[in-house]
Amino acid sequence: MTIAAGVADRFAAARTDSGLFKAALFVEETAALAYRAAAAGALRGEDRAMALRFAGHEREHAAVFETLLFALTVPVREHATEEDLQALIPGLRRAGRDEALAALAELESAAIAGHQAIGRRLEALDALRSVATVMAGGAQHLVVLRRSLGQSPVTKPFESGR
Repeated sequence: MTIAAGVADRFAAARTDSGLFKAALFVEETAALAYRAAAAGALRGEDRAMALRFAGHEREHAAVFETLLFALTVPVREHATEEDLQALIPGLRRAGRDEALAALAELESAAIAGHQAIGRRLEALDALRSVATVMAGGAQHLVVLRRSLGQSPVTKPFESGR
């Protein structure tokens, strides 16, 4: 299963706003773990600094979804773990630079697609602004990752989420 398919399955299985937010929380927490794992692995110098900075952003994104769940009076009892990271992105800690950056880019693309699904299916529309803010942050990460990989056009995530 690809990273994108694993993420898409989580969003597709959600049947309520709280289910969508739980899926998003899982993805953002897993992304934070993934960036830290990549930084501890093959990434060096500016790539490592970028991954650590983005890990912090992903923790902030996760906090947004945790807050949205609390607003719906849904307690958060489960958080993404190292095992979840290994299941979604096997071998990330052993990946080379380009492979790690490509996996992170695929994860960001999948997260953006999930955020778009939230926007289409959300009942509590007052939460949409928060979702859009997190999605924009993910799109910015994707632009940087694609630039690091020498891919173009770097603005495509802002246009389509892919």
